[in-house]
Amino acid sequence: MKHWSRRMGALSALALLASPALAGPEDGTLTVALSQPVEAVDIYMGPGPEVSMTANGVFTPLVAYDTRTRSYQGVIAESWEQVDELTMEFHLRPDLVFQDGSALDAEDVAYTVNFIANPETRFRLKSRFAAFASAEAVDPLTVRVHTHRPFPMLLARMIGIPIYPSDSHAALGENYAEWGRAPIGSGPYRVVSFDESTGIVMERWDGYQLGPRPDFDRIVFRPIPDRQTQMAEMMAGNVDVMVASTPDQIAGMTAIPGFSATVIPDMMIQYMYLDTAGRSGIEAFHDVRVRQAVFHAIDREAIRSNIISGGREVGELMRLCLPFQVGCPDGGQPQSYDPDLARQLLAEAGYADGFDLQVSTWGPSRPIAEAVVGYLRAVGIRASVDALSLGAYRQKQVEGGLQALVSSYPYGGLPDTGVVVDFYFGSPDRDYYGDPRLQQMTAEANVSLDPEVRARLFRETLDLVQDEAYILPISSDPAVIIHTDAVSVDYSARGDVLFTQFSLFESYGDVPTILGWAD
Repeated sequence: MKHWSRRMGALSALALLASPALAGPEDGTLTVALSQPVEAVDIYMGPGPEVSMTANGVFTPLVAYDTRTRSYQGVIAESWEQVDELTMEFHLRPDLVFQDGSALDAEDVAYTVNFIANPETRFRLKSRFAAFASAEAVDPLTVRVHTHRPFPMLLARMIGIPIYPSDSHAALGENYAEWGRAPIGSGPYRVVSFDESTGIVMERWDGYQLGPRPDFDRIVFRPIPDRQTQMAEMMAGNVDVMVASTPDQIAGMTAIPGFSATVIPDMMIQYMYLDTAGRSGIEAFHDVRVRQAVFHAIDREAIRSNIISGGREVGELMRLCLPFQVGCPDGGQPQSYDPDLARQLLAEAGYADGFDLQVSTWGPSRPIAEAVVGYLRAVGIRASVDALSLGAYRQKQVEGGLQALVSSYPYGGLPDTGVVVDFYFGSPDRDYYGDPRLQQMTAEANVSLDPEVRARLFRETLDLVQDEAYILPISSDPAVIIHTDAVSVDYSARGDVLFTQFSLFESYGDVPTILGWAD
């Protein structure tokens, strides 16, 4: 508590010396703090959150997704149809151009898909595009995309594929990794300056054809890794927007006149799973009553309200999937917080005196894991936190060393429940459940093009997870944007799910950008 008081005192002192940034609306420039430098504005070569934030202002995809109707809407594409189980045909909008004035047509779409599908192309997370086989232009406004297998998530995956101009990108040859330093897209902003150390400057592109004109004349992205420095720069009038990381940070900034925080729904969730299969050697979780006891011991509401930034403004997470995702079944009822029932179940299972449990975690999920451990100790389980680096966590997961895990996942930004079941049950490395029914239903859902069949499989899978207490959905984890009062943040008018925690500026069709100048 003393540390918090000292930090708040420092923030208050700074507030007396500096007023919020008001220069932005006057010169049309929005300045955004980045937590990490951007090596290239290219989500293939560097799929980090800061890269997504910048790239989504420069590039546009074929399609977007409307969370209100749970349906896809065209961006570069006007329409599409499934030709056969391995082929989808897209019809493009006419007369589109890239920021260099070259035509955007089917050749560019086919080139982009073939680039990411090419076995010789190397980039991180390429496995996400493993289903793509090839593409070809049928005519200037028609392109066919082929997959190696029936792929029901093709449209979901296409929302994350920015289209590149074939001529200029191909001209780089084997130096394609340099593309993101001087990229050319078809989005509302073009990069006019790039420096990995000092940041990125973008200017509004007046030739943008796919949505409303953004408010900002210019956007400056500044890498400021230290959160305290980001806050100080905001109070000095040098930064307009930052992404909050902790409730304390939100409370500290919003206590100062001239600053606000806006909570925005996101695709990140926090969850806990148990080693039911006994890969780590733990035996207690073979009994469903013990698994139920663990989950009944945890106060999810308290964690959501007090630990997760913006958690008080999001609803209870009833399933592992999010309600707006394609195929996410309604209903669902995770184990309720009931420590007395937890103790009773432990006693019935022969663990009245508890047992030793190591709860592994990594990164930003650690405070949640610490809270979980506290709840488990309260019902007699001798739990401890096993805080790992990302690399150590991955190694321990593959080796079968996780007794229990508290972690987060953003579902790859995909609005489809298929990515949910595939993440948990589609990989042997993550199989800590030992239930072949989960793998079987996931495999069937991954190749079915029938929405009704997929919906049934998703419901059966997620009902089984809940009944057997394999995984506990703790909470969704929204984005929280701290901004000066000169900037308006309006999520209510948006419907497309392309917003992730760091994607702030998409603007497609009749869906406005999320940020603008305040009236």
